[in-house]
Parts: sequence; C-alpha cells; structure tokens
Amino acid sequence: MDTILELQDVSKIYGAGHTAVKAVNHAQLQVKPGEIVLIMGPSGSGKTTLLSMAGLLLGPTQGQIHINSKDATRLSQRQRSALRLDTVGFVFQTYNLLGALTARENVELVMNMAGVRGKVAHERAIELLNLLGLRERVDHLPADLSGGEKQRVAIARAIANDPLLILADEPTGNLDSKTGREVMELLCCDLGREQGRAIVIVTHDHRLRRIADRVLWLEDGQLSEGAARLDPLPPDT
Repeated sequence: MDTILELQDVSKIYGAGHTAVKAVNHAQLQVKPGEIVLIMGPSGSGKTTLLSMAGLLLGPTQGQIHINSKDATRLSQRQRSALRLDTVGFVFQTYNLLGALTARENVELVMNMAGVRGKVAHERAIELLNLLGLRERVDHLPADLSGGEKQRVAIARAIANDPLLILADEPTGNLDSKTGREVMELLCCDLGREQGRAIVIVTHDHRLRRIADRVLWLEDGQLSEGAARLDPLPPDT
C-alpha cells in the first residue's frame, strides 16, 4: 500500500458570494503507512477543518479524499461512516470521553459500534489500557483520572478497532510538557510507526516536531511544506 490517506485538490468553502470563506484551498496531501505528519499554522488557518475532512467528519466542497485506496467522496453517508469506524481513529484535545462510563467502557463502546461485543471487546479494552499503563484505572470514571490518564484512555479508544489512520487534534493542549511528550511518544512511536499506522497531528506544540517525519504549514487555507516557516528547534533537554 503506497498511501493510507490522500487528499487531492481538496477545498472547503463556507458561505456563498461575497461572504464566502475558503477555509481550505486546494490542499494536496499523501500520508504513507508508518508516517507521522504534523500540520501547524496560526489559529483560524483551517487546520481542524482539514483534519475533519481527512477523517470524513466533514465533506469537502471540492476535491477527492482517498482512505485505504477508497474514494470516500464517492461513498454514501452510511458507507463513509463504516469506513471511518473501521479505518480511522481520533484523538482530541478535550478527550471526548463519556463521563458516565468507566475507562474500559469508553474503549469498549467504539468496538461495540463496529460490531465487536461481549468478552472479546472486554478483553481487548483491558489489554489496551494495560498497554497504556492504566492497569489500575480500568474501572475508574473520567472524573477520577488525571489529564494524562484521560488522554491515554482516548488513545486506547482510538486504536481499539485497529485503524490504519490516526488523526489527532491538539492532543497535548491540556497536558503538561512531560506528560504530553510521554503520551505522544507512546502514540506515535510505539503504537504508530512501529505498527505501520499513519498519523496526522494538528498542533501548535513545536515539541512534537521531534517525532514527526514531516511538518506541513497551513495558513489562509493553503497547505505547504513547513520547515522554512519554523524556527530551529532548541537542543533536546
């Protein structure tokens, strides 16, 4: 497989006429298995819109989106939902955990939606949470977890259906420096690159450049190579 995610001439326009806003403008992107891509840029530049289209949560105004060699723009809404559930895992800044469910139940839920239930879902949820260092927290509610623990639960949920593509929207925004680095190294290196998953991260966190294969820059809807726009990283400490 050459690419897991491919955006071809993708644009998103909100509104019409003289009030129209082009949030994303003719974006081109290819992400290969095991590749980690950061998308950076100022606030309001269209990063979340781009990520939402890549994850089939939002349809493009024009262009094509291919995931796992399937042209998602030609699929029905039901087919897109099925493709997203089977192929894409999401990690959000605000975790998006259900407060009434335990850590294990939050992870099981996404498997239930994909048709995996009972003992199989239960055991996989525990296995993933153990892998992420949450052996003693599987039956705790989100309110009883730290920010880092919540994000680890969110990562377990994101990979529960063994997706080929992981999309992360400001995943370290609510974490301190040390916790954010530990969580993202676990996601990107151990669960991402080594297992052949493609990972796209929208972020303002320059620290994540150390684990990325590529850094892209999005500004005024235009996606481009980002290295020339960024200051050199300071020495690692």
